[in-house]
Parts: sequence; structure tokens; C-alpha cells
Amino acid sequence: MKRVLFVLAAVALFAQPTVAQEATEAPVLEPSSKVPFPVHLGVPGHGEQHVLTGTGIRTKTFLKVKVYAFGLYVAADAARTALGGFAGQSAKDLEKNDEFYAKILEMGFPMTLRLVMTRNVGGEDMADAFEGALRPRVQAAAAEMNMPGGEAALEEFRTYFNVEEMTKESELVFTCADGTLMSEVLGEVKPELDSPALCWALFDVYLGEDPISGGGKKKVVNRFPELLGTM
Repeated sequence: MKRVLFVLAAVALFAQPTVAQEATEAPVLEPSSKVPFPVHLGVPGHGEQHVLTGTGIRTKTFLKVKVYAFGLYVAADAARTALGGFAGQSAKDLEKNDEFYAKILEMGFPMTLRLVMTRNVGGEDMADAFEGALRPRVQAAAAEMNMPGGEAALEEFRTYFNVEEMTKESELVFTCADGTLMSEVLGEVKPELDSPALCWALFDVYLGEDPISGGGKKKVVNRFPELLGTM
């Protein structure tokens, strides 16, 4: 009996997470807003888990008023395969590597954006902000990248913000996989939209040549070296 108890105690001991494992799984705080981001995040309406690659902050006006914090998540194995050519580069290398961002925007692996409001914003104002950023991009996707249909999908996407107000700490999650956009707004999973153009446009807003947050674009790739297993 003593031997059995010893074995069970040893199994329990080794089953406990190490300090390093616990630290790895602890939420990551976006530095400016202190908004916590879990290391792993579920895809809206699905069981898959994506892993955090970094966080940023969206500000407006010359006063740099914080509007929301955002984090980028990816399907880890698929991202490693697609981005293997960038293994060995540091975060500093990657954040100024245009080819790296272009490769991400090929949309060759599933990705997720998580937005957390840091102030109260009207639902219509948020819808207008997204439309202003997305419409020229879906038009460019149709004209230059042979990806039509983005504007119709954008009209449907706009309805996802039909709420009176998005209060501080409200959460929005958007995942794109194989040209399909999966959304969760204020805890409600929305209908999926089959639109490669809208998917590309959404991530181009944050990772493209003219991002809405230049600093955020750099920060959301900070954890890629760790993901690629090189740093």
C-alpha cells in the first residue's frame, strides 16, 4: 500500500505544471492599456485554439486617446510551416521585414484578431470606423488581386455592430481561415462570411503597408521568434 501511495504521489508531482509552464500560460498584458490577453484563444464557434503572437493599441486624435487594445493569434503548426523561411530572425528583424508581413498577408494559415475596448464607443461609430478602413481595401482586393465580393460581405459585416454602445472591456474576436471570416461580437457568435477579400482587408488594416497603428504592427509580431522555435 505504501508503495502504491508513493507511486501516486510521484505521478501527481510530475503532473503539476512547472513554474516556467505557468509563466508561459499567464495572460500577456498589452503594455499601454494593461489589457490582459490569454496565450491561447478559441476560434469563434469552433474548438480550435490559436496562439498569441503579440499585442498593440489603437489610438485616435493627436492626444493619442486609447480606443482599444488588440492581439494577433495564429494556428501554430500551420504558421510554422508557412513562415519557416523566417526562422532564426529576432523580433527586431521581423518587425522591419516587409517580406515577412507580405507572407503573413498571403493568408496561408488561420489567424485571429482579438480587440478589447479601452473606452466606451458607440456601435455605429465602431461600424463607421471599420467601414472606413475596410472599404478601400476590399475595392483594391477586387481591382488588383482578383478577389471580388468584398463589398457585399462588408455590408453584412457592418450589421455585426448593431449595438447601442461598446463599453470598456467589450470584446470582439475575428478569425479568418481559408477565406472564411468567423466573428464573435460582445460574446455573440455571428454568421460566417465566405469572403477572401474581406479577410485580407481586415488583416491588412493591422499588418499592411498603411496600418492603423504603426507601433501595433511591430508589436504584434514580438512572439513570432518564440513560435518559430528560434529565439
